[in-house]
Amino acid sequence: MAKFKVSIGEPFAIDGVEIEDVDAVERLAAIDERRGLSRDQARITYGVLGAMIVAVSLTAFIGWHDGSYNELNAVWNNGGIWVGLVLGRYFNFKKD
Repeated sequence: MAKFKVSIGEPFAIDGVEIEDVDAVERLAAIDERRGLSRDQARITYGVLGAMIVAVSLTAFIGWHDGSYNELNAVWNNGGIWVGLVLGRYFNFKKD
C-alpha cells in the first residue's frame, strides 16, 4: 500500500472583491437576464415545433389511410400561425 505524506500549508485567503465600476455589474445582470429570456424562448420554440411535427405527422398518416388530407390542411391552417410566430424571432435581423 502506498504511503502519502500530508502536509498542511497556509490557509487560502478568501477576500471580498471591491467593485469599482457599477456599470459592469449592471451590464452583467443585463446579460444574465437576456440569457434567461433566450433560454425560455428556445424552450417555447422547441415545444411548439415538436407539437406541430407530431400533429402534422399524425394527420398526414390519417390522410394517407383515408385518401383525403382535410385533417392535415386544418392542422396546418391553425398551427402555421404559431410556427411563424415562434420562428419569427430567429429571422429578425434587427441587432440589439
